[in-house]
Amino acid sequence: MERQFGTKGAVFTTEAISAAEYVIPPALKGAAIYFSVKQTVVASNNKDQILVEAPRVSKETFYSLKGNINKENWKGNEEVPMYESIQPVPCKACKGNGYSGESCKACKGTGKIIEDLMVLTEEDQKKEKKAFEYPCGNCFGTGKLQSPCKECGGHKNLYKYEILPVPFKTVVSGVPILHSSLQTKYEKEIGKDLQELIESVEGIKFGNFNDLTDKAEASLGYWDKGVKKVINAAGSDYKRYEKDKDAKIESQIYLFPMIQLNCKTKRGKKFDIYSIGSENNFIIYSNF
Repeated sequence: MERQFGTKGAVFTTEAISAAEYVIPPALKGAAIYFSVKQTVVASNNKDQILVEAPRVSKETFYSLKGNINKENWKGNEEVPMYESIQPVPCKACKGNGYSGESCKACKGTGKIIEDLMVLTEEDQKKEKKAFEYPCGNCFGTGKLQSPCKECGGHKNLYKYEILPVPFKTVVSGVPILHSSLQTKYEKEIGKDLQELIESVEGIKFGNFNDLTDKAEASLGYWDKGVKKVINAAGSDYKRYEKDKDAKIESQIYLFPMIQLNCKTKRGKKFDIYSIGSENNFIIYSNF
């Protein structure tokens, strides 16, 4: 503070800092609406089964998740392929052989070639035909021509695996819900602080959102489009949580006046100050 506002050679006191001198008009007025929700996170029961050829298994990214997972630390899809679920399934098309066969045309499916030999018998050299049999070289004596099964690609099996929900811990947590018309960069911080200091910051309490909507302008003493917009947004959120079976609104609704001051020091440094609460009990935030 002294570096930005002090005068060289003079004793520095905060009382010497004049709002009229360093605050750039006008001061902006706004409103913030806060309530707290108790939310239960329960793992989903969804399950999906995938059946693919063997080479496609290696193109998938699998997960091995043992024990319960903290949802707050999880990044990514909430339903994932599980490594432990991979199982071979014998191919029905080829009955697990890996190949399909069609009758060999050369041997007509017998696996044998039979030819007639001309044999001259006895001294009169009488001609006789005698059969000569040998394995068919076209099908290797099997009677069938083998080719990789079109269904399993010759791998004998298809492989199935399951897409399962990430096993999140079943937890109950208090979630601060904050909407402010001034849209500060401290929204999350303000929400957490209000959750801890709600009795130390003076606000206007309401038991239901209809009362807040009807009395907000009179309670604040000012009104603009930004305040109206933030009340509508907070109201939509409130109704959503009322309908959510895994959530319970656990606090009253608080309406807080807000003020934003845009400041500039002697040395030309600009900063903002945000105040939330009444003149008696408030909290402030600044990038100074």
